Amino acid sequence: MVALTNHLLNRHALGQADKILKQAEISLAKRQPGPAINELKWLLKYDSENEKAIFLLGQGYYDSKEYSAALKQFSRISKGSQYYGPSLLNVAKSCLQTAQMEQAEEALENYLVLYPSALSARIELQWLYFNQFRIREAKHLLRQGLLHAENPYPLLYHLLHLEFKPPIAQESIRLLQRINQDAPDQSSVLMALGYCHWKLGKTDQAIALIEESLSTEPFRVESILIAADFYLELGEKEKCAALLKPPQSYPAEIQELLQQDDRWHWIQSRLLFQNHLQNESLKEIQTAIELKPFEIKYLQYCGTIFQAMGQLEKARQFFNRAKTLSLSHRELYKIVSSGVLKQPTKTDCLRISQYCENLGNIDQGREWQKIAAALQ
Repeated sequence: MVALTNHLLNRHALGQADKILKQAEISLAKRQPGPAINELKWLLKYDSENEKAIFLLGQGYYDSKEYSAALKQFSRISKGSQYYGPSLLNVAKSCLQTAQMEQAEEALENYLVLYPSALSARIELQWLYFNQFRIREAKHLLRQGLLHAENPYPLLYHLLHLEFKPPIAQESIRLLQRINQDAPDQSSVLMALGYCHWKLGKTDQAIALIEESLSTEPFRVESILIAADFYLELGEKEKCAALLKPPQSYPAEIQELLQQDDRWHWIQSRLLFQNHLQNESLKEIQTAIELKPFEIKYLQYCGTIFQAMGQLEKARQFFNRAKTLSLSHRELYKIVSSGVLKQPTKTDCLRISQYCENLGNIDQGREWQKIAAALQ
């Protein structure tokens, strides 16, 4: 008898599914999530794999500010579903509301694989990186967006602001502390907090947080590089050297990433120079320059090493190259600080384009030229 009753209920639920789903959409559109949630929960009791119902239920919970419940529903959507892409974006939004930054980051990255031209998602991920002082990743993300953007201007605007208006420790630390309190043990957040304390001169707190981040995720490239830089600046050369151990000591994928990262060679060069190994230091900074030839501080440091080795002509060449790049960098800074980026003229765009190209940012220079041409 019970089995027969359940069978009849299942048939009734399935027969009413379209009507329930349509009514739920109407309720959500009217910002009345309560009735939608109740109806959808009833439907899913008998049709548990109905992904439209799951998605709408997640939306209902999100609109009710029940973000953890929303996340649970959105995470149930399978990759083959037509709702998978939108669910990724909603997973990210739910995670951001519950301070689960690393899961939000993963969802946004996956969403952009499916929808590379999605500007709002790209900007959202850029801000996530920004708040964690991950400026290099933010720039790379925006430059990738230039390949897909119908309107590149927002990306170009943010790229220049990232260069000249980076995050400030005093302003970011409270946000990061709140995130860490709400969702502890996230390696990237711990490292960002450690970085803030470092820049604020709170060494003991910085050490504790940086080491906690490394213990949470020891093979995260960003963490390795920030920690090594921190210990080198602190004068803890042995700790720095331990992190900069031969890459073969790391897993294969981490080895490759470190070898291809100019920052790894930059820190190596400084450590070797402090240990009076000038030839080895020179080799490392030259590798860093090969990987990033327009980095002003690398050129200056290479000049410093040549100067210390008594090779003054070579030193002068690198100092002059750094000086030339610094002129373009300074002019771009003036433009960004002036506020003209909010409504640039054709002349402004052409100037920006030239300075970007001078600094090796060819893709940005090309896009600014296109904007200038459109202003004719």
